[in-house]
Amino acid sequence: MSTSEPSKEIEALRRAMSITRMVDYGMSRDQAERAHRDVVTAPSWDVCLEAIADEAIQHARTADTSGQREVAAEHWRKAAASLVFAQMAFNFDGDRKRALYRRMTDCFAEHVKRTQFSIEKIGAPYRGGRLFGWLCRAPGQSAAPTVIVFGGMSGWATAYLSMAEALCNAGLSCMLVDGPGQGESRLEGGVFLSAEVAVAFSSFVDLAIEASGGKPTGIWGNSFGGLFAALTTIADARISACCINGAPPRCEVPPFRTATEQMSAMFGRSSLDDVADVMGALSFDGARSPLVVPTLVVEGGADPLVPLGTQAAFREGNNHPSSGTLTWPDGEHTIYNHGSERNVLVSRWFAETFSL
Repeated sequence: MSTSEPSKEIEALRRAMSITRMVDYGMSRDQAERAHRDVVTAPSWDVCLEAIADEAIQHARTADTSGQREVAAEHWRKAAASLVFAQMAFNFDGDRKRALYRRMTDCFAEHVKRTQFSIEKIGAPYRGGRLFGWLCRAPGQSAAPTVIVFGGMSGWATAYLSMAEALCNAGLSCMLVDGPGQGESRLEGGVFLSAEVAVAFSSFVDLAIEASGGKPTGIWGNSFGGLFAALTTIADARISACCINGAPPRCEVPPFRTATEQMSAMFGRSSLDDVADVMGALSFDGARSPLVVPTLVVEGGADPLVPLGTQAAFREGNNHPSSGTLTWPDGEHTIYNHGSERNVLVSRWFAETFSL
């Protein structure tokens, strides 16, 4: 291996896991900047990010010892977020990736014990495997309309905790979930992506309706998951509102090696050579099957993966008066760089759509 190859790999990882993305997922800016700085001389990306997580864990334990519950909660959260990025160093599943993801889940569970929000782990059997997620409610909140939130090829359930908090603050409940080919549902539950992705996500709709006592259910898909959100909304009439954030309207072979490997892993394959038919089925066609519920499209003018205007396809055939598009001219992919504002506006839209 030439001396230039490691630096190219590190630069690719830094681009994929930008500072704005790290902060959006729960790391502090200081941690994110340290990661981008230290990884240049660290043995590897995962070792660098795990070291940052270990330091946060030490701070959390110290805070716990001194009775600083809120401080400890924040450090456990930062540790979990750091481990989210540590495991992203590996596109395909293996012992190291699973070990890091389990550590992440353990840290997130420690955060959950100390947060002001009510958060509990949920699960559902699915075709010989198991789907996993987290049900999030505001303190003292009874049954409320629920929004199911998830990501795409590498950003998974716990990474979207800030979205859950914003939804809870708006009077809603939230389910942070891992669908087929994602997070715990893939690494522990053995559930991989298939043409029947909508059937799997409908299992979470079952859980949301049960938890809310029959109140409305919304769905919010981020990145590649936005396509899953659209397909599930078309297939499941129980979904009352849909938000699509930074999604392509069809499943295609990505132009970058990293993304191609991540997509292959979602299907549980080493390559995409034998899943062309399935990929073809994972497409949105508004002319044939439009979204008829209130639909919010979120787009960014600086998104390198989903160019501005691409997501207009999701609005084709949709004439609901509550539908709309939120655009940030300088918005990065899924609007990492305006995360707090994005969360407030989208949560407010769901609340207004549900007439809260």
